Amino acid sequence: MAWLRGIIRNGLSGIEKYKYGKPVSELQRELGLDKVVRLCSNENPWPLPESVMRAIGVSLEKVNCYPDPQSYRLRRLLAKKWGVSTGEVIIGAGTEGILHSLFHATVDPGDEIVCPVPAYPLYRVAAIAAAAKFVEVPVEEGATLDIGRIMNFCTDKTKAVIISNPGNPTGKIIERDRMLLLAHELDSRQILLVVDEAYAEYVEDPNYLAGIELFRDIGRIVITRTFSKIYGLAALRVGYSIAPKTIVEAYDKVHPVFEVSRVGQYAAHAALLEETFIKDVRLKTVAEMTRVQRRLADMGVSAENTQTNFLLLKHKKSEDIFERLLQEGVIVRKGSDLGLEGYLRVTIGLPEENDVFLSSLKKVLTQVV
Repeated sequence: MAWLRGIIRNGLSGIEKYKYGKPVSELQRELGLDKVVRLCSNENPWPLPESVMRAIGVSLEKVNCYPDPQSYRLRRLLAKKWGVSTGEVIIGAGTEGILHSLFHATVDPGDEIVCPVPAYPLYRVAAIAAAAKFVEVPVEEGATLDIGRIMNFCTDKTKAVIISNPGNPTGKIIERDRMLLLAHELDSRQILLVVDEAYAEYVEDPNYLAGIELFRDIGRIVITRTFSKIYGLAALRVGYSIAPKTIVEAYDKVHPVFEVSRVGQYAAHAALLEETFIKDVRLKTVAEMTRVQRRLADMGVSAENTQTNFLLLKHKKSEDIFERLLQEGVIVRKGSDLGLEGYLRVTIGLPEENDVFLSSLKKVLTQVV
């Protein structure tokens, strides 16, 4: 069956399988643990509002039928929220699903997608899956994003530049002035700017420029957001995008039909109306992050502040700490999986989950020093 290897696209040889956070059930099977704390995927751990649970219940009444392929009810609510037309809204299977279809709709073989790194690894996968060349712009640790450097990496083959704001895995924002500069520079060269704002709802910095402002100013950019983070619907795989009508029309030609389930559409619609819940989650997350940082400082652990729901811990023995935390039933994320050597990324969980992490980390630190 060696001939089967020849069927696989040559361009996929450079892609590694995405290294997702370890599932709880997998660790339980491996180590026979009864309780596991999972702080590796930046999910919202707080219970969902009753309105969302009711919407999920209602949606189950017709699971024998295909969902609305246009997600019109949810699309209309998002258009109203952001002051755009329904023809400028995309609904897709999370940020990942949207990016795959977006690149398939816009990229010709050999086009380039430019991206500052470290970045969310699935940007690269989505670009290469669409037969694009993924061009990395290395950003030095602790450095601010150099707009001129990004522009220097763009060529006449560059179709788009993709960035996350706030950044994943760095958790940092790109300040207003630099975002405006980047957007206008790219627009002048007819290069599409794609801004992933998966963590935007957690941002409290007044110097943050939301992508919708750029869209209203320029119009020729794409913003992606998700219901998987602060809205707490990660398992339902719902994301959305604000984009020019021309791109939305092309996207609609290639995306999987019925890709967002009826359950996901109903839940996302209900969640979008829960503004008080979102504000409450943000406040509780910030309070827990502050508490965890204080405890980490008492242990002598450096934890970088972020504008997201996760912390970055820097330690020269981060890989060893990761493995030892697994033995304690605590799952965090290796920075090396995300292009950040010497770091651990830790989601802010419920207070009791954070306490388990802190006590386990304190124990582990005595073993690695």
